[in-house]
Amino acid sequence: MNKIFLKIILVSFGIFLFSGCQRDDLCPASTDTTPLLIIKFFDIEEPEETRSPTNLRVWDQERDSILLNRVNVDSIAIPLKTFEDNTEYAFTINAREIDEDEDEDGDDPNILIPNTDILRFTYGREQVYVNRACAYKVIYSDLRLNIDSGDDEAWIQNYTIEQTEVEDETNHHISIFY
Repeated sequence: MNKIFLKIILVSFGIFLFSGCQRDDLCPASTDTTPLLIIKFFDIEEPEETRSPTNLRVWDQERDSILLNRVNVDSIAIPLKTFEDNTEYAFTINAREIDEDEDEDGDDPNILIPNTDILRFTYGREQVYVNRACAYKVIYSDLRLNIDSGDDEAWIQNYTIEQTEVEDETNHHISIFY
């Protein structure tokens, strides 16, 4: 008797739980939401040729979190802040393993030295209503970039902002040459 009563309660609870969701309560994955910033890397000596940075790390210093760690790709997608008009990331090439000691390799000429540039993106923001399930998305406008090489030599030698409006992720927004 107890087992039947328990099954009835569980089935009733399941029906109650799932009957509250309607189709328009869930944001479909195919819906355009706030776009990521697409950055593509190019060879400074052959500007038409894409080039993958070696062991690229993208670090959000403010949140002390790593967005990308030791990737070797010619294009990346990173988020911009939706509640502020600027976002700052540290881009490091030749990044070492997180637990690897920087001084461990001594004078070995085969070891690539990590090099960090700080990229500060500034932009305007506009919230656009998508629908009931997805709510709002942010469109970025008037995109600008400032690069600080810090104490070491800059590894990013030039950049071009291809699109000042970040409305979607169909094409890259910034080209970086190194």
